[in-house]
Amino acid sequence: MKKELEKAIKGFVSTSPSNQLKDSDERYFAEPMIGYADINDPLFSEYKTIVGDFHLTPVEFLEAEYGEAYPRSGTVVSWILPVSLAVRRSNRKGKKIPSFEWSHTRYFGELFNESLRKYVVALLRTRGYRTLAPVLAAQWKRVESPEAGHASTWSERHAAYAAGLGTFSLSDGLITRKGIAHRAGSVITELVIEPTARPYQGPYDYCLKYNSNTCGACIKRCPAGAITEKGHDKEACHQYMRQVIYPKVNEKYGVTIPGCGLCQTKVPCESRIPANTPVSR
Repeated sequence: MKKELEKAIKGFVSTSPSNQLKDSDERYFAEPMIGYADINDPLFSEYKTIVGDFHLTPVEFLEAEYGEAYPRSGTVVSWILPVSLAVRRSNRKGKKIPSFEWSHTRYFGELFNESLRKYVVALLRTRGYRTLAPVLAAQWKRVESPEAGHASTWSERHAAYAAGLGTFSLSDGLITRKGIAHRAGSVITELVIEPTARPYQGPYDYCLKYNSNTCGACIKRCPAGAITEKGHDKEACHQYMRQVIYPKVNEKYGVTIPGCGLCQTKVPCESRIPANTPVSR
């Protein structure tokens, strides 16, 4: 079933007309990375301390969906959708606002990601496995936390970290072996698949700034000044989006959530794990 699942996900990404820039032959996303985590992995419970007590575990999502008969074993299937080279190139040119291609990837590309979630849920349910997508579940909601700032009851990035797909950066993004420029998605299923080994020791192993103090490129790329030596100021980032980017971009580009992504392009971790990190030694 694992092979069938991976073939289906990759096939959906490579053939779906929804994964394509408007009036272009270019795609939003390249071939995905896929990883797996046990729903009972203690890390998901630890996220209640690391992220916030509002962050739900896979088991809590399953229990809310299926009641007392919820599956006691299963898998978090996580994927990374790397942003295509053409889109990344377009956003490297930006200094204050994102490119048209990047904004469409953030808005319409995430709609594609939502359709991928629904596709995977339907596939696994058809095969007889109780499955849900946390971001599409009734229990998913946005949260404003004094500690975490803008957050939610399920983090796709933290699911990907648990599934061995990458570690965090100074800018709060997830650096994978295909870089930091991506969208992430996941489903929770009772299908049991062997977990992907996490090839890292800590949550920031792939970030040059945390490991060798030789980077900080994302600090210079951030037009809001929201990234500093101390990390990422979510509120400053959010306010810049609302006050500067939205008025200049939304109507012009035909989107409502344009993203920014300047800190994810024209940086050493844009499309790979940079050298001089633990994994490259």
